[in-house]
Amino acid sequence: MFSSFVKKPQQGFTLIELVMTIVIIGILGVGISGFVGRTTQGMIDIAERQQLATIAWIISEKTSRELRSALPNSIRLNAGSTCVEFIPAIAGTDYLSVPILTAANNFEVVPFSNYAAADVNALTDRVAVYPNTITGLYNSTLPNPGVISGLITSQATGATLNAQRLNLASNHQFLSDSPLNRLYVVQNPVMYCFSGGFLYRYSGYGYFTTFPSGASLANQVVIGSRINTGTFTYTAGLLTRSAIVTMNYGIISSTSEIQSIEQEVQIRNVP
Repeated sequence: MFSSFVKKPQQGFTLIELVMTIVIIGILGVGISGFVGRTTQGMIDIAERQQLATIAWIISEKTSRELRSALPNSIRLNAGSTCVEFIPAIAGTDYLSVPILTAANNFEVVPFSNYAAADVNALTDRVAVYPNTITGLYNSTLPNPGVISGLITSQATGATLNAQRLNLASNHQFLSDSPLNRLYVVQNPVMYCFSGGFLYRYSGYGYFTTFPSGASLANQVVIGSRINTGTFTYTAGLLTRSAIVTMNYGIISSTSEIQSIEQEVQIRNVP
């Protein structure tokens, strides 16, 4: 008895099927790599935008915060409008009396809300009364009589009930009374400058009649980088609105694109 069997044909890929498989895999590979590439580039773009936004936020917030505390009418710009200088006011209150007719080295004030005896810096702190104009604010030798006094040496309890006494290093006579009996405690001028792709902050250089520059500047600190160009504009205050300092600058991305920023800062008008 003979057993019979049927020989099955061998199975495998034809050349056409192999080519089609390679083509399909190639198409899928291109699609997947394109998807991954676009996703990666999207993440890079998001990170770049976040970095630009962070730089802009630091520049705007840091500069705006200090400018808002500027002594009224103390804003001035350099010839190219790339620098803004101002006198920072660190405290304010009302006075009971100040030396107007004759010079004196002490007077009484209403207690400060944020300036105690321990806060007095005898190397920088001065008193400003009625700065209704920029004239005389930046004299290299502060005039006496003048808007800004000599240095404050200390703060003590006044003779009047609940009053404080400010003691000056020397006799000083102010030019005129403030209509609101207002005074400010101020420190040395501060300046911000756009230069060479950076925003710099300068401090501790003292008072200069002409706009300070070059070797006269000290304590340089970098506030922001990757800046294309930057300028400041100053609009003096009116009875209907506050004074305004506007910062205009551009931040350069890694692809050389420029993000333009404009920031307005309101400056108090009441001297």
